[in-house]
Amino acid sequence: MRDFNLHREKAVNSLLFVINNLEKADTHKTYKILYFADQKHLLKYGRPIFGDTYVKMEFGPVPSFVKNVVDENIQGLEEVVAKYNRYFVKSLVEPNLECLSESDIECLSESIQENKDLDFKALTKKSHDYAYNKAIWNINYIDMAKALGADESLLKFISMQKANDNLELI
Repeated sequence: MRDFNLHREKAVNSLLFVINNLEKADTHKTYKILYFADQKHLLKYGRPIFGDTYVKMEFGPVPSFVKNVVDENIQGLEEVVAKYNRYFVKSLVEPNLECLSESDIECLSESIQENKDLDFKALTKKSHDYAYNKAIWNINYIDMAKALGADESLLKFISMQKANDNLELI
Protein backbone atom coordinates (compact mmCIF):
# COMPACT_ATOMS: atom_id res chain seq x y z
CA MET A 1 0.00 0.00 0.00
CA ARG A 2 1.20 3.51 -0.83
CA ASP A 3 1.91 5.95 1.94
CA PHE A 4 -0.12 9.12 2.46
CA ASN A 5 -0.57 11.48 -0.48
CA LEU A 6 1.49 14.65 -0.56
CA HIS A 7 -0.54 17.81 -0.01
CA ARG A 8 1.74 20.34 -1.68
CA GLU A 9 0.02 23.48 -0.45
CA LYS A 10 0.07 22.25 3.16
CA ALA A 11 3.74 21.26 2.79
CA VAL A 12 4.76 24.71 1.51
CA ASN A 13 2.74 26.54 4.17
CA SER A 14 4.03 24.27 6.95
CA LEU A 15 7.58 25.04 5.78
CA LEU A 16 6.87 28.78 5.77
CA PHE A 17 5.20 28.60 9.19
CA VAL A 18 8.25 26.90 10.72
CA ILE A 19 10.77 29.25 9.09
CA ASN A 20 8.82 32.32 10.21
CA ASN A 21 8.69 31.05 13.79
CA LEU A 22 12.41 30.41 14.13
CA GLU A 23 14.87 33.18 14.88
CA LYS A 24 17.38 31.84 12.37
CA ALA A 25 16.17 28.85 10.37
CA ASP A 26 18.66 26.34 9.05
CA THR A 27 17.63 23.45 6.84
CA HIS A 28 18.54 20.74 9.36
CA LYS A 29 16.46 22.23 12.19
CA THR A 30 13.57 23.07 9.86
CA TYR A 31 13.40 19.54 8.43
CA LYS A 32 13.56 17.94 11.88
CA ILE A 33 10.85 20.23 13.28
CA LEU A 34 8.60 19.23 10.37
CA TYR A 35 9.35 15.53 11.01
CA PHE A 36 8.55 15.79 14.72
CA ALA A 37 5.38 17.79 13.96
CA ASP A 38 4.20 15.11 11.52
CA GLN A 39 4.99 12.41 14.10
CA LYS A 40 3.06 14.30 16.77
CA HIS A 41 0.08 14.77 14.41
CA LEU A 42 0.10 11.06 13.55
CA LEU A 43 -0.04 10.14 17.22
CA LYS A 44 -2.80 12.64 18.10
CA TYR A 45 -4.95 12.61 14.95
CA GLY A 46 -4.02 9.51 12.93
CA ARG A 47 -2.66 11.36 9.90
CA PRO A 48 0.42 13.41 9.02
CA ILE A 49 0.13 17.14 8.38
CA PHE A 50 1.12 17.15 4.71
CA GLY A 51 2.11 13.61 3.65
CA ASP A 52 5.64 14.21 2.37
CA THR A 53 8.01 11.28 1.89
CA TYR A 54 10.67 11.37 4.61
CA VAL A 55 13.99 10.05 3.39
CA LYS A 56 16.65 8.55 5.65
CA MET A 57 19.74 10.75 5.40
CA GLU A 58 22.93 10.69 7.47
CA PHE A 59 21.80 13.41 9.89
CA GLY A 60 18.17 12.35 10.16
CA PRO A 61 14.88 12.33 8.22
CA VAL A 62 14.45 14.83 5.38
CA PRO A 63 11.06 15.63 3.78
CA SER A 64 11.81 15.15 0.06
CA PHE A 65 9.26 17.56 -1.47
CA VAL A 66 10.05 20.26 1.10
CA LYS A 67 13.78 19.83 0.41
CA ASN A 68 13.10 20.31 -3.30
CA VAL A 69 11.16 23.50 -2.51
CA VAL A 70 14.09 24.79 -0.42
CA ASP A 71 16.55 23.83 -3.17
CA GLU A 72 14.29 25.64 -5.69
CA ASN A 73 13.78 22.48 -7.75
CA ILE A 74 9.98 22.70 -8.02
CA GLN A 75 8.68 24.67 -10.99
CA GLY A 76 6.43 27.51 -9.85
CA LEU A 77 7.76 27.45 -6.28
CA GLU A 78 11.19 29.01 -6.87
CA GLU A 79 10.14 32.29 -5.19
CA VAL A 80 8.83 30.82 -1.92
CA VAL A 81 12.03 30.53 0.12
CA ALA A 82 15.67 31.49 -0.32
CA LYS A 83 18.73 29.64 0.90
CA TYR A 84 21.73 31.63 2.09
CA ASN A 85 25.13 30.77 3.58
CA ARG A 86 24.55 27.23 2.29
CA TYR A 87 22.42 25.96 5.19
CA PHE A 88 20.10 28.78 6.20
CA VAL A 89 16.68 29.49 4.77
CA LYS A 90 14.31 32.44 4.87
CA SER A 91 10.78 32.83 3.59
CA LEU A 92 10.06 35.17 0.72
CA VAL A 93 6.29 35.06 1.28
CA GLU A 94 4.01 34.75 4.29
CA PRO A 95 2.39 31.38 5.02
CA ASN A 96 -1.27 31.06 4.09
CA LEU A 97 -2.65 29.82 7.40
CA GLU A 98 -6.01 29.10 5.74
CA CYS A 99 -4.30 26.03 4.22
CA LEU A 100 -3.47 24.60 7.66
CA SER A 101 -5.98 23.18 10.12
CA GLU A 102 -6.00 24.06 13.81
CA SER A 103 -4.48 20.66 14.58
CA ASP A 104 -1.74 21.24 11.97
CA ILE A 105 -0.80 24.58 13.54
CA GLU A 106 -1.00 23.07 17.04
CA CYS A 107 1.49 20.29 16.22
CA LEU A 108 3.79 22.58 14.23
CA SER A 109 3.84 25.07 17.12
CA GLU A 110 4.51 22.36 19.70
CA SER A 111 7.33 20.93 17.61
CA ILE A 112 8.89 24.38 17.20
CA GLN A 113 8.75 25.00 20.97
CA GLU A 114 10.19 21.58 21.80
CA ASN A 115 13.01 21.67 19.25
CA LYS A 116 13.98 25.28 18.46
CA ASP A 117 16.72 25.40 21.11
CA LEU A 118 18.24 21.99 20.34
CA ASP A 119 21.59 22.04 18.57
CA PHE A 120 22.54 20.03 15.48
CA LYS A 121 23.86 17.06 17.45
CA ALA A 122 20.82 16.85 19.75
CA LEU A 123 18.35 17.10 16.84
CA THR A 124 20.25 14.43 14.92
CA LYS A 125 20.25 12.09 17.90
CA LYS A 126 16.56 12.71 18.64
CA SER A 127 15.57 12.06 15.01
CA HIS A 128 17.46 8.77 14.85
CA ASP A 129 14.46 6.98 16.33
CA TYR A 130 12.86 3.58 15.69
CA ALA A 131 11.40 4.65 12.32
CA TYR A 132 14.69 6.13 11.13
CA ASN A 133 16.70 3.09 12.21
CA LYS A 134 14.26 0.64 10.60
CA ALA A 135 14.18 2.44 7.25
CA ILE A 136 16.45 1.63 4.35
CA TRP A 137 15.52 4.77 2.39
CA ASN A 138 11.90 5.99 2.79
CA ILE A 139 10.64 6.26 6.36
CA ASN A 140 7.29 4.56 6.94
CA TYR A 141 4.51 6.52 8.67
CA ILE A 142 3.44 3.48 10.70
CA ASP A 143 7.01 3.21 12.01
CA MET A 144 6.98 6.94 12.80
CA ALA A 145 3.93 6.37 15.00
CA LYS A 146 5.50 3.28 16.58
CA ALA A 147 8.56 5.37 17.46
CA LEU A 148 6.32 7.46 19.73
CA GLY A 149 4.62 4.45 21.28
CA ALA A 150 1.41 4.19 19.25
CA ASP A 151 -0.73 1.24 20.32
CA GLU A 152 -2.19 -1.38 17.97
CA SER A 153 -5.60 0.33 17.65
CA LEU A 154 -3.98 3.63 16.62
CA LEU A 155 -1.74 1.83 14.11
CA LYS A 156 -4.87 0.25 12.56
CA PHE A 157 -6.56 3.66 12.46
CA ILE A 158 -3.51 5.20 10.73
CA SER A 159 -3.55 2.34 8.19
CA MET A 160 -7.24 3.03 7.50
CA GLN A 161 -6.53 6.76 7.13
CA LYS A 162 -3.73 5.93 4.69
CA ALA A 163 -6.06 3.68 2.66
CA ASN A 164 -8.75 6.39 2.60
CA ASP A 165 -6.18 8.98 1.51
CA ASN A 166 -5.29 6.76 -1.44
CA LEU A 167 -8.84 6.04 -2.65
CA GLU A 168 -9.42 7.13 -6.20
CA LEU A 169 -12.96 8.01 -7.15
CA ILE A 170 -14.00 7.00 -10.63
